[in-house]
Amino acid sequence: MDNSRHPSKRVSLAGMHIDRSSAVPLHLQIAAHIRNSILRGVFPAGMQFLGSREIARELGCSRTVVLTAWDLLYAEGYLASTPRGSVMVASVAASHVEPPSAASPATEPAQHVGALALAARPRLRDHWPSVFAPGAPDVSTFPFKDWSRLLRQAWQNPREQECLDLPPEGHPRLRSEIASFLGSVRGLVCSPEEVVVTSGTSGALDFCSRMILDPGDEVWVEEPGFVEARWALTAAGAKLVPIPVDDKGLVVSEGVRRAPRARLIVVTPSHQYPLGVSMGLERRLELLDWANKKDIWVIEDDYNSEFRHQDSMTAALRSLDREGRVIYFGTFSKIMMPNLRLGYLVANRHFIEGFAKGRARIDVHTSGIGQLALAEFMREGHLLRHLRAMRRVYAARRRALIDAIGALMPDDLTVSSAVTGLHLVALFTDVMQRRMSDREAAAILKGAGIHVQPLSQNFLERPTRQGLVFGYGRLRVEDATPLLTRIAACIGGTSLNASSDAAKTLSY
Repeated sequence: MDNSRHPSKRVSLAGMHIDRSSAVPLHLQIAAHIRNSILRGVFPAGMQFLGSREIARELGCSRTVVLTAWDLLYAEGYLASTPRGSVMVASVAASHVEPPSAASPATEPAQHVGALALAARPRLRDHWPSVFAPGAPDVSTFPFKDWSRLLRQAWQNPREQECLDLPPEGHPRLRSEIASFLGSVRGLVCSPEEVVVTSGTSGALDFCSRMILDPGDEVWVEEPGFVEARWALTAAGAKLVPIPVDDKGLVVSEGVRRAPRARLIVVTPSHQYPLGVSMGLERRLELLDWANKKDIWVIEDDYNSEFRHQDSMTAALRSLDREGRVIYFGTFSKIMMPNLRLGYLVANRHFIEGFAKGRARIDVHTSGIGQLALAEFMREGHLLRHLRAMRRVYAARRRALIDAIGALMPDDLTVSSAVTGLHLVALFTDVMQRRMSDREAAAILKGAGIHVQPLSQNFLERPTRQGLVFGYGRLRVEDATPLLTRIAACIGGTSLNASSDAAKTLSY
């Protein structure tokens, strides 16, 4: 039908294709589709859309996603409101429409953008400047006096060779300290020669992805999973295959069914992000057996596993690896400070050789002075003392948050049983899910100045669970109950019609 002859007819977006495997958030995909349709003259001035609820049902997304896309297009001048509150194409936007050239391809611009640029496009933010930011550590008690002293010493008395290029694998002293640290903290026995100093987990994953993968290679990723890991894999040209996670971790049998020819598996087995479950021994052995049979590399991201809030410790997947298939990632960003940008990987020596040769031609090595200071910081025992102290602090904050959720929102949220890390997941009960989606809840809380990440943001496919991801690294114990009181006032079942003015007095 020619919509230009019926500008008042309300139309749908049912024919739009949504790519749920894309790094581009859904609301940006919807906004791009509408914007390009307006610019091509497909949607003329005055044309009205169906309501946001109807469009959300058609596209299989939440209403909040549609409303967010419309808000963006309102701000850009593409859409306007009718006197009755409907959404229509603005006349100002339509006045800039140029007839499409016969030589112009009818494809969306995103199809002509490289994978790296696509992965870097605007997206839903994971780390809001929020007390509930997942994975955000508290640096207020960090021993900066000792750290600054060691930095000064490293700058004042460096050896001549240390002022020149260091080995791409990292400084030998730091590699040795990391090997000792992993043995005492994670029970992972490795030699310094199996350790490489990196610029954090993200940089290591980016480089390893380019080493291992060719464009189009399939990669198993956890569903739900760590969004930032998907950006690096997408930039390497990988085809992401989401594999569900249950209460025992990654469902290996489903990975075999969905992508039997995968080249790489990326997992967080000791503390799965975001659900927090630990992969059971049987599942770990099943994963390693498949990787060995099919010659598949496994990247183990040991996400926040240093922060155990009980005495039991789940061994690293690499400690079970007898064939050298597992590449173990770790970082000092959460133990020390995020802007340190120092991490490490552990792998077999053959892989280390290839990594070092490739790295020497790309970014040479990580900051030498930082490596020297960190090696001394670890040798003098400051890191272990700080880690032990922060374990007690984070355990208390976790308990305060769980108690507050249980006391104030027992009918709305169910807390996961994870006993490791710096965040927990509060899953929506059936009652809560019937009331709203987690993205709608996050949007309501954002309006009240409280930023909490929706669990569904971490799914590639249609979300199978709804919930909120609460970081507690920066949450003071005494703030847990007041903050949950405000959250309950905004989205709790007993207060949907209550005024939220009191919830806007402070911004978190």
